[in-house]
Amino acid sequence: MTAYPGISWVLKNNQWQAVDAVTFTETDLDIQSVVLLRDHRGGGTSYAATFPGAGNYLITALAVESNGTQLQAPSRTISVAAAIPPAFTWVAPADGSAVGLGPGGASVGVQLATGSDQFYPWTVSIAHDGQPATSEQYTGTQYNKTIALGPTPLGSRSLTVTCTDPNGLATTQTRSLVGQDSAPPTVAIGAFAGTQTARSLPYTVTLTGTTSGSSSGVTKVAYAFTGGPTGTAQDTSSGGDWSTWRVQAPLNAIGSYPFTITATDSRGTTRSASGTVTLAAQPPPVFTWVAPADGSAVGLGPGGGTVGVQLTTGSDQFYPWTVSIAHDGQPATSEQYTGTQYNKTIALGPTPLGSRSLTVTCTDPNGLATTQTRSLVGQDSAPPTVAINDFDKSQTATSLPYTVTLTGTTSGASSGVTQVAYAFTNGPTGSAQDTSPGSDWSSWQVQAPLNTTGSYPFTVTATDSRGTTATASGTITLHL
Repeated sequence: MTAYPGISWVLKNNQWQAVDAVTFTETDLDIQSVVLLRDHRGGGTSYAATFPGAGNYLITALAVESNGTQLQAPSRTISVAAAIPPAFTWVAPADGSAVGLGPGGASVGVQLATGSDQFYPWTVSIAHDGQPATSEQYTGTQYNKTIALGPTPLGSRSLTVTCTDPNGLATTQTRSLVGQDSAPPTVAIGAFAGTQTARSLPYTVTLTGTTSGSSSGVTKVAYAFTGGPTGTAQDTSSGGDWSTWRVQAPLNAIGSYPFTITATDSRGTTRSASGTVTLAAQPPPVFTWVAPADGSAVGLGPGGGTVGVQLTTGSDQFYPWTVSIAHDGQPATSEQYTGTQYNKTIALGPTPLGSRSLTVTCTDPNGLATTQTRSLVGQDSAPPTVAINDFDKSQTATSLPYTVTLTGTTSGASSGVTQVAYAFTNGPTGSAQDTSPGSDWSSWQVQAPLNTTGSYPFTVTATDSRGTTATASGTITLHL
């Protein structure tokens, strides 16, 4: 409030000087229902007043001169309005903006614009994701703040800005952001056998593979077999980031098992890879019988003979096997075998000659067995020999019947002779007498009664243990 005293001119020292025309001794200010002020200094100045509330207030003022004259100023009405909260424009990010979230999250810039007519300083608070709000002082007119967002959750996320003025009045705005996975996980399955043979149940299938690991924040790898087990893979990476993994899943039945491997990152994003494992039953043992060939001839001496049994097998068989070999009605020989080459020498008896069978049976740990049989032909490798000692081809009978004596030798034990027989044409037949010291027919004697005179062709036959024979012959003439 001001009061103008006017100007008077006074001549002093032959000069006109300007002086106040009047002197004010009091200033009165009246604000209805607010203040009644008497300022005895006069002349007016600036005054402060506090209004109790919103409304229209009449203000009157007057100045009092030293002579008591009062000068009234035109009255005024002041309208007092309630204080308004801060006003700001949220420039960025736009509502619904997409934010790429990596394993370490992301940052988003908050930008506000405000007018110079606001009641500063403000306190600007920014809240998000349930974290404590960040707060700082702001005096306008441009506000910028970078906010760090965590890697989760993906999808809708809120960002709230609250501006508070010194009176405690506040304005809040909230915007929605859309969290997107900026580096989704990848998963790959290593090479595996599509068809696998179950040697026993349950059968454990092993799968290995890789993921993008820490570059996309992989936190888990899981597996699921259709009609089979589900679970979590084993993290085999050196850094514990699932960049390599292994699955060992027990399958309880024969059949096909589609499966899925799923990698999940820290934002809950998943990626999958799939395949199928077919579980086949373990077949009976498979072997190739290399020797002896079917129908092979085997030389048999008095002590029999030997034959080498040779088998070849694959490394993919279910070992150890039990290999049993049977022949000639003898108890089978059995032994353990782990592959891939099997050799066994079998002793054959000296008899029979001709067709003889050899049977091989291979049995795996599950009790599955494969049998093959081959025919061998036994041949006499050392046939017997027989010889007649010198004898009198013409003999005189003093009486009838007359006994003819013959002696001789055979190859004996060296060819397994078991019998010597004689036969006279039109005369007697029978077995010779074994006169050898070792009872091997290496020497023998025949005493055959002849009933009439005449010529008697005869044959001496030696037989070995394989049934092979050898003969020697001659003729005796009997006369009176």
